[in-house]
Amino acid sequence: MFGYVTIYRKGLDKAALDRYQAYYCGLCQMLGLRYGLPGRMALSYDMTFVALLLGALYDPPTQFATGRCLPHPVRARPRAANEYLAYAADMTVALAYYNYLDDWQDDHRRSGLLQARRLQGHLETIRAHWPRQCQAITRQLEALNALEQAGSTDLDALCNSFGALLGTVLCYREDIWTPVLDRLGRGLGGFIYLMDAYDDLYKDRRHGSFNALAHLAETLDDAAYEDRCQALLTQQMGLCAQNFELLPILKETPEGQLLHNTIYAGVWSKYSLLKALRAKRRKGKQQP
Repeated sequence: MFGYVTIYRKGLDKAALDRYQAYYCGLCQMLGLRYGLPGRMALSYDMTFVALLLGALYDPPTQFATGRCLPHPVRARPRAANEYLAYAADMTVALAYYNYLDDWQDDHRRSGLLQARRLQGHLETIRAHWPRQCQAITRQLEALNALEQAGSTDLDALCNSFGALLGTVLCYREDIWTPVLDRLGRGLGGFIYLMDAYDDLYKDRRHGSFNALAHLAETLDDAAYEDRCQALLTQQMGLCAQNFELLPILKETPEGQLLHNTIYAGVWSKYSLLKALRAKRRKGKQQP
């Protein structure tokens, strides 16, 4: 359910791209230091966004360096390290554990069960350090699973469950920005949930798995379905963007450029790619 919150590279200058690489590689390095190879395998664009957002908002002391790693042994790449990257690493592992379990329960992927077991030993420490966030993750995933098992067609309830989860994850601490970050996360989480359903519709049909958009796909023609999906995704990202604009983050900074780019272009470039692939697939089926 992750990988949709990406940047649009063509809209960024070199300074911003270098800063994104520093956060992405920094999160990878942090995962490796704290959780080894299983942690690194859970690296995601989505949690890089979380680290960038919190770093831009709270402006912590950040160490920048360069280094090589096994996937990139030739050219040294920039790396960042700060408390929010450490936090993003902890949340990455907590969320990845449940995501792997979901893969096992939905598709019976043995790889998902294996990865979950590799991370399970770290959960107790993460829960002790971040009880509020971990309790929300567990509570909201239980609510989401109950809705899915009941075959719910209530898209608001489904999006709200995952949105509330991400909203809590964005609230690193409880302060003046907590309500804004919570609402921002609710919108972004709802968008991620819908994008995952949009992306997996055909796969879920083949496997007989629950999909939040299946009811719409069955009751609307292709054009109406695509229009409705776009409207639903726009609604969720509208909530995200509306609250992002309330945060004191300067667009002129590299972090500000990256965050604006992701919210207003990056997530939509991913959607446009998926939409084009779906259209190509439908066209291929219609040909004699």
